Amino acid sequence: MKKLICSSLALVCILSSMVGCGDAKEKDAKEETTTVAETTAEATTEAAETTTESGKAESIDSKDAVGKWQCSKLILDGQEMDSLYGVDAYALFQIELKDDNKGTFYSFIFNEENKPEDIEWENKDGKIQLISKEVFDEDEVFLENEGGKMILNLSDEGDTEQNEAVLEKVDDFKEIPEDMEMKIDLETEAEADFDLEEAATATSAAEEKE
Repeated sequence: MKKLICSSLALVCILSSMVGCGDAKEKDAKEETTTVAETTAEATTEAAETTTESGKAESIDSKDAVGKWQCSKLILDGQEMDSLYGVDAYALFQIELKDDNKGTFYSFIFNEENKPEDIEWENKDGKIQLISKEVFDEDEVFLENEGGKMILNLSDEGDTEQNEAVLEKVDDFKEIPEDMEMKIDLETEAEADFDLEEAATATSAAEEKE
């Protein structure tokens, strides 16, 4: 799943890196910001590690899974954040599970037409599997219950850091502003810790697959 995020962001990252990338006037300011980012990253990583140690997945009944689940925060590469490149967490994942094992999946990153995609779901040993070849390709995507919240695992094989989205049950999804857009700030880009090369490679691989 993290590769899907990288692929979706690759073009934005590439375009952003072409603007002002070699501006020597901003070098000192950038180094200063990076130091602050590193300090913040260390603190958020420690907090994420504490959460991981205390959090434990629990089995969930299908009737309890039915409802609307909205992202409240992300943990990417062990760093906790409530937004991604200017997009608030609630707009990153909005998942509705209906009692007929149908549902919808919406993400500001993935959904180009700004509308939910139809999915199916099933309960597998207390974990909720989201099913849609159009949305998830061949990935097996699961929601796991932790203390009444749903955890969407974003990790890929080989990841050593924690990568997940935390979703909370809501009565109604928060409306996403029509003018919401992603904003890449080169001075704080390191906080998200995405590897541009990896993202570009993932995008190329996806294009070749098509």
